[in-house]
Amino acid sequence: MRKNNLKNIIYTFLGQIIVLGLALIVPRLVLTSYGSDTNGLISTVTQIMSYLALLEAGIGQATRNELYQYNHGDTYDKSNISLVMSVSRKSYRDITKVYAVLVILLSFILPVVINTDLNYLTVLLVVLIEGASGVVSFYFVQNWMNLLAVDGKQYINSNIDLIFKVLIYLVKIGIALSGISIVFMEIGFFIATVIKLLLYRLYINKYYKWIDYQKDTEGRKLKDRKAYIVSEVSWTVFSSTDLIVLSIFCSTKSSSVYSIYSMIFLTINKLLDAVYTSLKFNLGQSFHNNEEEYRKTHDLFNSGFIGIISALMIVAYYLCLPFVSLYTDGINDIDYIDNTLPMGFCLVVLFSWYRMIAEHLNGVAGYAKPLSKISLIEAATNLCLSILLVNKFGIKGVLYATVIALPIKIIYCNWLADKVILKRSIFNTVKILGINAIIFFGLALVKDKMPLTINSYVDILKYAVIFTLISSAIFLTGNIIANRNVLTFLKGFGKKD
Repeated sequence: MRKNNLKNIIYTFLGQIIVLGLALIVPRLVLTSYGSDTNGLISTVTQIMSYLALLEAGIGQATRNELYQYNHGDTYDKSNISLVMSVSRKSYRDITKVYAVLVILLSFILPVVINTDLNYLTVLLVVLIEGASGVVSFYFVQNWMNLLAVDGKQYINSNIDLIFKVLIYLVKIGIALSGISIVFMEIGFFIATVIKLLLYRLYINKYYKWIDYQKDTEGRKLKDRKAYIVSEVSWTVFSSTDLIVLSIFCSTKSSSVYSIYSMIFLTINKLLDAVYTSLKFNLGQSFHNNEEEYRKTHDLFNSGFIGIISALMIVAYYLCLPFVSLYTDGINDIDYIDNTLPMGFCLVVLFSWYRMIAEHLNGVAGYAKPLSKISLIEAATNLCLSILLVNKFGIKGVLYATVIALPIKIIYCNWLADKVILKRSIFNTVKILGINAIIFFGLALVKDKMPLTINSYVDILKYAVIFTLISSAIFLTGNIIANRNVLTFLKGFGKKD
């Protein structure tokens, strides 16, 4: 297991560094080559596609939770794994047919609904081709990705995703530099998706030949799938509301401003989330094997990931506005500088991590149904507040609507994890979250007393390295105080099993 953990961390982290570096380049090229309107359109269409992807909501999480029971490190219950994979594949393929029909319908409707200066045909083709990529992915690839993640081989998913993303970004860079229609970007996206499919097929055929997809699936359904559907629909509405509300009630230019700030924080979040995704199979497997050991692992994951994201967010808070100023230099069709946005984006990321580990446990332990109801309340709260506040406060309104809604699920997920599932006091979790929050807001308060001289990306990088080292040391100290198991873990990290 340790070998897979190291592979997952190394390959995933390095891959994300490359991908995220390219991800920072592309929006800038789109802005300078096509303007804020086009950049806002691309961001909005991407989020709308995440809504369509809700058709497969619940299949992935339900599949992974069932597979955990039949995967015990180096041994497999091949018969039951084959049955789960057969049911999962059938579910994916049934729903993908509906997805394809909706993509076609949306491609004709969306150009009329959103507020953009781009012509009807361009918007139609962007939606249609991006949707076609989703069809290929859901019909063939998603099922295999779930299997590899549960088997501790997230590094395979990461390596294939790296190839996929690099191909996409190279195409986007080439198209943006040439100045030709953005439709060709979507064509490149589709070709890269087909290559991704071929890579997965080669790997699965080589190492998982034993999976029997001819299992009788009559009357067999994935456990708690309906509850996961509600949860994932709610999460997608919750996380994807802002850009769509801005595009409808304001403009795609406003969406472009939001997307640039969001890009910075999502870049950092994706980097850590990739590492978490590559390691969380440990949580799923250990919960079913040793509950006492799981409690320690649960708290270590909370301390580790919340400490790291807090340290990174305070650096992002300090450097966000200087970066946006440099990144949007020369873009004059809308003002990109807003002092109120960085803290809002920091809080969205932080609050999302405050419930991440607990939410994963809620699903693995079989509490998907009650969790789905809270997810629905959270999403409805965010949507209503966003629509209520957008006309008066614009971008700030939809952003802080998200911040206001997030504590609902933080409180519920952690209470359910500690009191109901782990049958213990919630004090450990409160202590970990509380110390990290106190340190974060304490460091945020001294920002104005530290004037920075930044004139280039080199200056940004210099300060980022210095601030990250300092903040990491501070948050590490805080988490050792909050959770003594952190120190025990660090002392034994280099020892062999």
